[in-house]
Amino acid sequence: MKNWLAYIILSIGILGACSDVRVNMKDFPKSKRLVAEKIPINEIFSPVFVTKCGNYFVISSSLSDTTLFFYEIPSLTFRKAAGVRGNGVDEIKTFPMFCHTLDDAYLYVKGFSPFTVRKISLDDNASLNFIDEYKLEKGNEYNFMNIINDSLLIYYSSNQLAITKYDLKNKIVLDEIKLKKDEHHESYYYSNRGIIAANDSFLVYSYLYQNKIDIYDVDDFKLVKSISDGKHLSQVSIGDKADIIYHYFNVYAGEKYFYALYVGHRENENFLDRTLEVYDYSGNPVIRYSFDIVPFYFVIDELNGYMYATNSNYEDYLLRYKLLTDKI
Repeated sequence: MKNWLAYIILSIGILGACSDVRVNMKDFPKSKRLVAEKIPINEIFSPVFVTKCGNYFVISSSLSDTTLFFYEIPSLTFRKAAGVRGNGVDEIKTFPMFCHTLDDAYLYVKGFSPFTVRKISLDDNASLNFIDEYKLEKGNEYNFMNIINDSLLIYYSSNQLAITKYDLKNKIVLDEIKLKKDEHHESYYYSNRGIIAANDSFLVYSYLYQNKIDIYDVDDFKLVKSISDGKHLSQVSIGDKADIIYHYFNVYAGEKYFYALYVGHRENENFLDRTLEVYDYSGNPVIRYSFDIVPFYFVIDELNGYMYATNSNYEDYLLRYKLLTDKI
C-alpha cells in the first residue's frame, strides 16, 4: 500500500512538473485588425533582412549595389543608404545579414566577409562607425542570429536542427539544443523545422510545420514553456508542398513580448492570410492581430508602439502598423 501511495505521489509530481512546462493554446483575450499605413519610398532595393538599431529601421538588400538602407523611426523618413557591394576592406562581399539584439546602440552585420560579424555604431546622420569585428567558425550554418550582451551569439542550423550558443570573444560553443530529425535527409521537410528569436533572457523557437512554440532560458538553455494545440503531428511528406500546412513563418523577440507571424493553412488557401500572435515570456497569449496587408519582414518598436515592415507586393512603400499600446 505504501508503495502504491508513493507511486501515486511521484506520478502527481511528474505530471505537475510537466504541466509547468506545457501550455495549451487558448483564446487570445484581445484581437485587433491592423490597417497598414503605406509610406512612399523612392529607393530601389530587394529586402532580405530587416532590423532596428537606435532610431532607425534598417533594411538589407540582396540585389542592389548599395545594400543597407536606413529609415528614421517612427516616421520612416529615409535617412541614408550605405554598405557598397564590392571586394574592398569595408565593402559588402556577401548579402548582409543582421544579428538581432536589444542593445539599440549597435548594429551587428554579417556580410563584410563570409565568416565575420561587424559591430557598428550609428551617428545622428546614420553614418557607419566600425567598432569591432568577430570571427565565426567556418563551415557552420548561421541563420536567425541573435547577439546577447555584446558577447554571446545564438544562431540556428536548419540542416542540423540545432540551436547554438557561442561565445564570440573566447570562440567556444557554450551550449546547444538539438531537435529530433526525421529519418530522411531532406532538411526542408524536417517536421521540427522552425525559426528562432532571442532577447537577453529568453529564446523562442516557433515551428514551421507545427502549431507549436517553445520558450527556453538563455542562461541554461532549458525549456521553460511549450505552447501548442496538443494535436499529433502528421509526417511531412517530401516534395508534397501542396498538402503542407504551414504554421509559423516569422518571430520577433521584444523586451516584454514576442511576436509570431502565423499562417495555419496550405499554400493554395489564401496564403497571404496571416495573423500576428503576441505572447509574454510566460507563454500567456496577449493579443492576436490580423492585417489588411500582411507584413513579410518586420520589426517591432515597443517604445513607440509600431510594427515596421516590407511586402514585396508593395515595393514602392514601407508599411507601418499602429499596435495597441495599453498592453504593448
